[in-house]
Formats: sequence, C-alpha cells, structure tokens
Amino acid sequence: MFDKITEKLDAIEASHIAKLTEATDSVRNELTEKITALEAKIAEVQAPAIIRAPAKSIRQDVDRKVRGELAEFAKMNNRVQKEIKLFDDESQYAAYLSEAAGLAAGGAGIGGRTAYDPVFTAFRLMNPMRGLSRSNATDGATYQWRAKVGNAGATWGYAIQNNGSATTEATNIWQLTLADVNCQFPIRTAALDDIDGLESNIVADMLAEFSQVEAQSMILNSDQTDSPNTYGGTSGLRGLNQYAGSNASYTGGTISAAAFGTSGTGSTSGLHSLATYDQLTSNVNTVGANAIVYKDVINFIYSLPQQYWTASAKFMINPILLQGIRGLVDGQQRPIYVDGLARDDGIVGTLLGFDVVVNKYLNNPSQATTGTAGTTSQFPMYFGDWQRGHGIVDRLNMVLRRYDQTQPGFITFFGEKRLATSVIDPNAIIRYRSTGTAT
Repeated sequence: MFDKITEKLDAIEASHIAKLTEATDSVRNELTEKITALEAKIAEVQAPAIIRAPAKSIRQDVDRKVRGELAEFAKMNNRVQKEIKLFDDESQYAAYLSEAAGLAAGGAGIGGRTAYDPVFTAFRLMNPMRGLSRSNATDGATYQWRAKVGNAGATWGYAIQNNGSATTEATNIWQLTLADVNCQFPIRTAALDDIDGLESNIVADMLAEFSQVEAQSMILNSDQTDSPNTYGGTSGLRGLNQYAGSNASYTGGTISAAAFGTSGTGSTSGLHSLATYDQLTSNVNTVGANAIVYKDVINFIYSLPQQYWTASAKFMINPILLQGIRGLVDGQQRPIYVDGLARDDGIVGTLLGFDVVVNKYLNNPSQATTGTAGTTSQFPMYFGDWQRGHGIVDRLNMVLRRYDQTQPGFITFFGEKRLATSVIDPNAIIRYRSTGTAT
C-alpha cells in the first residue's frame, strides 16, 4: 500500500516539475525574443555625437591640447613628468608660429566685485624665417643633407662616349646635430589656481620665446666657437652670417662666388660660401649711415643666377635698411618706390616685384662694432629662393614637464625642443654687405 502511495506522489511531483519547466522555458523564450527585438531597435537609434565648438585658430587648438593633457597629468598618482606632443606635423607648427598671439580664454567678474580682463601676453617678434625657409621634421638626433655636384661632361658629336672634359660627377654631404634650446621656471601654485587662463598663456609665451631665441641664433650664431654665447655658441644653430664667401677686402659694387663647403660628417662640414655683394659706397665711420643707392638694389638682385629667378624668390631685409630703400628719392626728391606698397600689404609690400620678409635680427646696415671703421662686415639683406636654399629641421615632439612642489608653494615648468638649420644650396641665396661703424 505504501509503495503505491509513493509511486503516485512521485508521478504527481514529476508532472508538476514538467509543467514548471515548460512554463519557465516559455517565459525565458518570450523574454529573449523581447530583449533581442529591443536590442535591434536600440542599434538603429543614431546616438548624437558630442557637440564641441571647433577651434577658431591653431593656437586655440594647441591650448586645448595642452589643457587636456595637463588635466590628465594632474589626475595621475605618479606626477613627475609628462611629454606632450603639441603639434601633429611641421605644417601645424609653422601655422601656429605664424598666427599672431591673441588674448587667451578667460572670464570677467572673478574675485568678488573686481572684473578681470583675460590674461594676455605681450607680442614678441617670432622667427621671421619660419615659413620662409624649407621645413622638415625628424625623430633622429642628427640630420644629413646631400647634394649632387659636378658635371657629366656633355659635348657635341656622334661618338657614343665623347666627353669634351673630364666627368666631375660627385656627391656632397654634410651632417648637423640638432641643437637643444630649453628653459625652466617656477610659478606659484596660488597664481596658477587663481589667475584664469594663466597656464595656457605661459605655454604659448614660452613657445614664442623659443621662436625668438632661435631667430637670433639662425642669423647671428657661429656653431664653431663659444662666442657669442647670447645666440648659442657651439650649442646653438648655424647662423647665416657665419657662412664664408665675402671678398677678403671690401670692394664696392662687386660680388663674390658661391661654392659648396667640404663634404663629410664633421662639425665644419657644409660651411658653404655664399655669393656676397658689396655696397657701392662704404658707410665709413658715420653713426646711422645708410649709403645704399638705387643701383645697389638693382645690382644685388641681378647677381642671383638666372636659374634661381623663381616665383618663390624673396627678400629678407633688416627694417632699417628697408626704411633707407623706401626713402630713396630722385633728383627732384620724388620717391622711387611709389608702387612698392599696397593697402593690403601694410608697411612691407614688395620690392621690385618680389615679396619682402622683414627681419630685425639681421645686422643693422651700420651698427656700432669694434674694429677699424668701414671694415667690419654687416649683412643687412639676403635675397633668393629660400625653399631651395635654406632648411630648418625640427623635432616635433617638444618636451613640456610640470614638476609639482620642487619648491614649496611652486610648480616648476621645464620646456625643451631640438632643431637644426643649414644653407642647402649656396647658389640659391645671395647676401648684401655693408660696413659697420667703429667704436
């Protein structure tokens, strides 16, 4: 009797379990179908992209990148240093430097009843050679230029090999180490916290200051000596003024010949000779003298080899010499360059149809120098095809480090960049020489 009861209970239990399983499976399948349908509908919905106002300038774009990376850096536990890639390529860097420094982002009404103007930086004359010379980027510590020199010896005739003169084909190479320019400066932590927009302005002005320093070194520095250290000495760039090529003695109205320097990888390789025109009349020993005449300008530009008379040829002139040229008059005191300026060109304009780049870092035409009166060389003007004749090589990954509490109450910034410059084709650029005033 007991066995029959147990058998019936087991049957009832099995029936209940089967019904529960069937109901559970049905509910699970129904829910799965609904979830699948819901996922399909969600997938069809186009999620709106985050709307962010586009940057109005490259400077603003770089400032955003700096603020973003610094904010990320501040959240890190190990806050020692951070390398920031400020620019995507050399063209963005060149465009950044060409933009005028404007007001930084800021707000008014900060600090109770006092309204604060946004933080700004005073204008600096950044490097005028940026955008004039050819620019390249590298990840290396050195950079090498290569030039084919010499002739194949072509001549007239029917013979297969009929060289009228010896073949002189060769390759000239020279290599420079990228120079390092850096700075380190502390800022009070309270100032960074309280002054709106200060940090991005500090970074922007540091870049402008770097540009200013490199501009001086590109013109005035000799990378072969320790003097003048103001422009870098052996640690700085290879400046235009240090290239050889001037006549041994000043001879008005003449021009020397251009030539490639020695080939190799040593520190003196690639010191080319630039063709240098001597002003017709020396400035002798008159302070502020500017003896340039109209014929000097004509002689000068026609001294450039004809093959380099390209659409991209430009003047680079010291503003004092440009002022003297603009002030030239005829016998009736009428200005000679009446068509040299246009309303949209401002005070620069063109000179004899060629664009002018004003560069105050070039020598003044008769600035005071040590030595004998009228013998010290001054180079206040250059002319040529700069894209072919001169090159700038940058390491785009400029280093910016932010050290917290290296001094109590201060944040210390460290900035560093590397670059090199060189005359590439010495035939593509000519140089104007006047004489300095003795002291």
